[in-house]
Amino acid sequence: MTRNDYLIKRKFNSYLVPGILMVIAMQLGNIVDSILVSMFIDIDGLTAISLSMPALCFMQMFGFIIGVGGSITISVKLGKRQMNEASGIFSVCLISVIVISLVFTVLSFFITRPLTMLLASTAELQALLEPYLFVFICFIPSLNVCLVLANIMTIDNNPKLGSASFVVANAVNLILDYVFLKYTDMGMTGAALSSIIGFGAGILLVIPYIFSKKRMLHFSLREGVRQIRSIVGVFKNGMPQAMYFIMSILKYYILNAFIQQTLGADNMAIYAVCINSVNIVRLCIEGVIGVVQTIGGVLFGEKDYYGIRRLVRRTVIFCCAAVAALTALFIICPQLILTVFSFNKPELYDIAMLCVRLFSFSFVFYAANRIVQVYYQTTLNTRLSSINTTLDGFVFLVPISMIFIGTMGVVGVSVATIVTEALSFFAVFIYRVIQQKRGKLPQKGFLMIPEKDGESLVDITVSSTDEQAVEVSKQLMECCEKEGIPSEKATIISVAAEELTSNIAHYGYKGNKPSFIDIRLSKVDSRLILRVRDDGVSFNPTEYSSGGSDEFRLGGIELIRSVADRMTYNRVLNMNNTVIEVALDNAE
Repeated sequence: MTRNDYLIKRKFNSYLVPGILMVIAMQLGNIVDSILVSMFIDIDGLTAISLSMPALCFMQMFGFIIGVGGSITISVKLGKRQMNEASGIFSVCLISVIVISLVFTVLSFFITRPLTMLLASTAELQALLEPYLFVFICFIPSLNVCLVLANIMTIDNNPKLGSASFVVANAVNLILDYVFLKYTDMGMTGAALSSIIGFGAGILLVIPYIFSKKRMLHFSLREGVRQIRSIVGVFKNGMPQAMYFIMSILKYYILNAFIQQTLGADNMAIYAVCINSVNIVRLCIEGVIGVVQTIGGVLFGEKDYYGIRRLVRRTVIFCCAAVAALTALFIICPQLILTVFSFNKPELYDIAMLCVRLFSFSFVFYAANRIVQVYYQTTLNTRLSSINTTLDGFVFLVPISMIFIGTMGVVGVSVATIVTEALSFFAVFIYRVIQQKRGKLPQKGFLMIPEKDGESLVDITVSSTDEQAVEVSKQLMECCEKEGIPSEKATIISVAAEELTSNIAHYGYKGNKPSFIDIRLSKVDSRLILRVRDDGVSFNPTEYSSGGSDEFRLGGIELIRSVADRMTYNRVLNMNNTVIEVALDNAE
């Protein structure tokens, strides 16, 4: 009996589709939004959106920090089976994002005009930018609250609802975009208002979730206030997001101003096309990489290092395939990308195609950096993630871009992106290796996790059959005997494993669906801890009462509860996790 990744693979696949749909909705919304603005207004409208990025990044930053940092913090707590703390953090996150966003709403009446003057260099661009900025800043609470809820719902066994909220938000956004831009004279105000109304619709979709009693995480204003200090940990885990947005704000502001002054507004349009084409890459890989954040945090909390390895491996394979396809598309059909963004400057068409082709060579390093950032953030190595984000987003990018743009013109935008992405990845790689050799970072290799948890005695995967249940019992008994564990304690654990495995085999799955169970036995201090994990129908054995019925064979659940020192249950990632604890009072 050995461990396999059957359950991890099935979880990866089940969370992959909702994750991809969420990213598709978000990035496709951005892409089509840009297309419609350039179509119904003109390319200057797209330029104005690019100029708005520093301000919008700052306003959205808190939604992403709290959403991602909160979901990672909660997932690790759930992996450690700290349910009350997880609910408290959920409450803190929701309260914090609402309060912070409302501050921006109040400030919108005072800061929009100064920001417009700061970001746009001509009166024409300022006229397009100001109404767009005002609407976004004023109604930013709807966007930020939707971001936080979508991230946390995914952790709380609701990946489909989380993605559905983004699908609805962006579908409403695109419909209203078309209506406002084509049939009204709202212009850039309509473009911004459609996005805000869309995210409001996304929040309405999740109202049943907020009031549902079946949720694992529960909102409590009182608990949120009591645990307000936990927001520090949320911000710490969301620090790579903070660094990303801070660097993006500085990057967009400095490079936008530099390109406008050095190359002029026409070449700024080529830069806008390249920057917006990154959304196409995100469209294909962010949903895949996001699965690492969703599943990896729970696995890390559980110390399931085998599962983490298999999860990352599968993520890398998917990303490599997507990046190879996209790079080929950009090289072969650059005119398609320019057409998508309604690029209408014939005198710059050839140079624009060259820029698009060159820009595509940065995709492989972009994907590698995103995996680095998300993985290290998820496994609480936020320093490495933040370093990579800082180098990639500003420290390398801005000076290198200014050098290449100054010497090569607008082509330097693409060349600088390739160089920056590659340097950022290898710089963090070298830094990690050096720090590991000095003993300042754990383990060896990219993942920085041990081969197995030092507390683990048995870590196996079995098919859910009576025969395998018996074999599990035998293997656990043999292991306990080798570890010198008293026979009466070993018997309790072995019987518990056999009964749980047998009951899952009979009642956990419907039809002929292939089913596997992860079983792990650990020795922690003076306790034996047995964890049984399956992805069958939801069943909480701690609340089970037979009531005289013969629903479970041999009264197995009643037997386990009577002999175990502690029995707990939670359902995380739509998997049942039953944990049996037995005190080793007479061990050794």
